[in-house]
Amino acid sequence: MIRERKPVLYFKKDSFIDISPITKIIIFILSSIIMIRSGSLLGEWIVGSIAALFLLNAKAWGWSYKFALLFFGTLLLEEIAKLTGTEQTFSLFFVVCNVVRIFLPTIAMYYILAEKTTASEYLAVFKKLHIPDAFAVSFVVMLRFIPTLREHLQNIRKALVFRNIRIGPMYFMKHPIISIERLIVPMLISSGKVMEELSAAAMTRGLDVGRKRTTIVKFQLHPADFLLIIVGILTMVYLEGGF
Repeated sequence: MIRERKPVLYFKKDSFIDISPITKIIIFILSSIIMIRSGSLLGEWIVGSIAALFLLNAKAWGWSYKFALLFFGTLLLEEIAKLTGTEQTFSLFFVVCNVVRIFLPTIAMYYILAEKTTASEYLAVFKKLHIPDAFAVSFVVMLRFIPTLREHLQNIRKALVFRNIRIGPMYFMKHPIISIERLIVPMLISSGKVMEELSAAAMTRGLDVGRKRTTIVKFQLHPADFLLIIVGILTMVYLEGGF
């Protein structure tokens, strides 16, 4: 008697190595703390390298190139200025670069959390950790709010282009009141619709049925997860003077 084999589901991987969502959240928090509090060149190199590896692993090629150019490029320019003694001449430029560089790893990790991690992965993790659905739904909606709002902003700008109105930084500086009326006001109105759409999307996933749900996504920590978490914790402890 020949037994029929059960069909196996295969999913297209959006990354080279599977990284757990909980690891991404931990690295997001640790990298933000290290960049804001440490002020150490070593800490910046470690955090920047981890963020760049996350982007490369997620196959976000455009983001990877831009991040590497802005983050490591400004670091190299600052070191070259120190060696050549021209740091004081371009002090204002390097102050701006430092401010921007502080938030770059946080922005990169938020992109990984919001764009390169699905809601099903988050819900599977929260279910495994016995986290209430109220927090899980709020967390997923919060992550998707800014990317969805950005899409609405792009649609508003395209609609204005059809009316031969191009709002950019220079136009905003010359006509701030008109820019607010034509751009910011529609954004504020659409933000309420965005929340309704995200809530409706959560309800279609059965998050309000009040019953135990199943998921095809399995939560599992891999060696890469433990390695990243350990490196992040040891870096923060070392920079805080724990060793």
